[in-house]
Amino acid sequence: MKHPASSQNSCVKCGKCCQKNGPVLHLDDIELITKKILIPENLVLLRKDEPAMDSILEKPVLLENELIKIKGKKPGSWTCLFYDTKTSLCLIHKDRPVQCQILECWNPQKITEFYNKNTLSRKDLLNKGSALEEIILMHEQKCSAGSFMELLKIKIYSSVNNDQEINKMISFDIEFRKTFQEKTGISNQCLDYYFGRPLNELIPAMTRFIKNYSVLQSN
Repeated sequence: MKHPASSQNSCVKCGKCCQKNGPVLHLDDIELITKKILIPENLVLLRKDEPAMDSILEKPVLLENELIKIKGKKPGSWTCLFYDTKTSLCLIHKDRPVQCQILECWNPQKITEFYNKNTLSRKDLLNKGSALEEIILMHEQKCSAGSFMELLKIKIYSSVNNDQEINKMISFDIEFRKTFQEKTGISNQCLDYYFGRPLNELIPAMTRFIKNYSVLQSN
């Protein structure tokens, strides 16, 4: 994260931080959502127990808590949705998330101390006991990222054929999202905000993490 120019002491608007990763939201960012500066279509949920890149450690980790972050500009890329590739500027700079405000690439200590504190989750945004909260809880009970990861571990490291269980969970996840969308009329882009990325899309990242983590454990 340290900028190569050792004499740097201010932002030079190079856009490297924006291209590397979109920001995770914190409790201080709730107003950006309530004022609709950030809307569900702009955001993605990273669920507890799924692998994600830790920008401070610069390696994949299993998330201990769910996180909400700004989506990437396109699938497979985490370049921030609001990064203007033509000007190298932020399209919401005046209302940028607090993580972006704090980041100083030439002095990483500040963001390192703040990075994992008071991060935003769905429980901070949902009304307690609401129908939406119950729907989200039902989805988590049936197809949590942690449960899916365990099924993939069995498939990779044992002789047990559990393809049926894996496919059953994937199918439930797909049908659940489809039903929710049909009943609420929300756009397809909102589903990643309410339920995280589909399980079938997590398979490559989870598989890499399982194999790499096991190699590290054995050394």
